[in-house]
Amino acid sequence: MLLHRDSKEYYPVSFLSLQPYDVKEQMQDWDEAFDWTDYFGRPGVEVYKMVVSGNDEIQGAIALARKEDHVFILLLEGAPHNRFGKTFKYVGLHLIAFACKRSMEIGHEGAVALESKTKPKLLSYYTQVVGAKHYGSGLMVIEEPIAEELVMLYLT
Repeated sequence: MLLHRDSKEYYPVSFLSLQPYDVKEQMQDWDEAFDWTDYFGRPGVEVYKMVVSGNDEIQGAIALARKEDHVFILLLEGAPHNRFGKTFKYVGLHLIAFACKRSMEIGHEGAVALESKTKPKLLSYYTQVVGAKHYGSGLMVIEEPIAEELVMLYLT
């Protein structure tokens, strides 16, 4: 459940397939460096939007690739109005927890990997806050016990 920064109320979330019209209608002011349309139609790639249940406004989005023994996060981004916890807090953690849940659903025991920008602040966030292991060159891996904890904390 997402925590609203000002009201301190929690809101349940849903993950739905991201569609081209979502990108066109709701994501124009998102980071221009990320082209979400690049991920549509790729084999083994799933693209999702996170919304507050009962509301169409996108709070975050994630693109996942199914690998042989894990799920790889290709891209994840919080909506501009959520950056730095402006409206809802913990958007990124919810997106990562969803990747862990998808990994569990497809039989990969929650194993998730991602390539972090090698900025020390991000690497520290992924290791200390998320619980991922850093394997060098920005490769971050989330294993089963941490995945289960993330799903429990952010999606139940």
